[in-house]
Amino acid sequence: MQILWISYISSWTPTLVDLIKRENRLAIIVPTGGKVVNYEQIDDVDYYYLHLHPQDTMKRMNRNNFEHYQTIITKVNPDIIHVHGTELNFAQVQNYTSIPVVISIQGILQACKPFINNYLQEVTIRPFRTIKNRIGRGGYLVMNKKINKGVQEYEKEILQKGKYFFCRTNWDKAQITFNNPQAQIFQGEELLRPDFYQKADSWKIHNCQRHSIFIPSGFNPIKGMYLAVKTLALLKNFYPHVSLNIPGIGETEFYRQGIRDWLLGEEYIRYTRHLIFENKLKDNIHFLGKLNAEEMTIQMQKANIFLSPSSIDNSPNVVGEATMIGTPIVATAVGGVLSMLKDEISCLFAPAGDEYTIAYQIKRLFDNDSLATKISQGAYQVALKRHNKQITIQQYLNAYQAIIEQEKK
Repeated sequence: MQILWISYISSWTPTLVDLIKRENRLAIIVPTGGKVVNYEQIDDVDYYYLHLHPQDTMKRMNRNNFEHYQTIITKVNPDIIHVHGTELNFAQVQNYTSIPVVISIQGILQACKPFINNYLQEVTIRPFRTIKNRIGRGGYLVMNKKINKGVQEYEKEILQKGKYFFCRTNWDKAQITFNNPQAQIFQGEELLRPDFYQKADSWKIHNCQRHSIFIPSGFNPIKGMYLAVKTLALLKNFYPHVSLNIPGIGETEFYRQGIRDWLLGEEYIRYTRHLIFENKLKDNIHFLGKLNAEEMTIQMQKANIFLSPSSIDNSPNVVGEATMIGTPIVATAVGGVLSMLKDEISCLFAPAGDEYTIAYQIKRLFDNDSLATKISQGAYQVALKRHNKQITIQQYLNAYQAIIEQEKK
């Protein structure tokens, strides 16, 4: 098969690319690719970089926009086009081509919108606004600003017009089913970075740093960092040396104050920093900066608990990575996470926005090594099924072939 992807190169895609290219020809259009070159070939895969203005990817695609894609589509002449995500307008190429298009669901912005503040009230965060926030830039509901009317219109149209979709959870299947009852849904899992397969099932209770918590990065309320801080304040009453380890931002950057922070800082960071100082948690929280895959595996091996306090998620890859390492997981019972994990078997669930139950579930794991080991092994069993390379590659190749054959009829 000649397959054409339209996709950013995310952390999980290289593993799938490597498997697909072994028996098929693969080309990838990378919109707004950020590369100086327009084309390069890497390990027998053709990469075409479209230097589109970001605004052109966040409004309904028109014929002129499509022409950027058409030149490459004509050159590649694919049997099938696979578009990753509906958050930007890439999938609207389906409006202008007769080549079959299948769309992978990642997040769905219109479905996430009601949950983006993660139970954090505007009145609570208002005192921490900076000059930048007050003039309408950034701000704790920055995602809400991205989900403008134009974005919602093209995303809804993509969901309603698409013929074929890859889904992973009941959450994304529900969105497709009720937006587009005629669509065909195929199962298509995500794969993980190689480091996580190499360190599979490597978490051990006797090797972890006791009473330590590792959370994903994410500096908007939807990911729940502020809730993790509130949770830590509750746990510190029982475990004075409890620690929270946060990747994605350095300590110097997070604690930067002064006139620049007052002018150009972010209210959500400033509010979270206030919570840390108010609860005397500075010595209990460690900002790790940006971590590569190997460093992430090390942190997951060291952590006593992996915590995912999101208000909505589909199939967060970092949770999948934690399952592969076997780190005991406490997660909010939201979105597609309910399809990934099972309460009391592969994780301990807590209600979204509820730091008290989150803290209680963490305490149960801190206090019970047998339970922590059970949850660890349950999580690893999830990873063996959901992120199996051979099963996943067959999901995609079988779906491609079925779609191509159906379109020939």
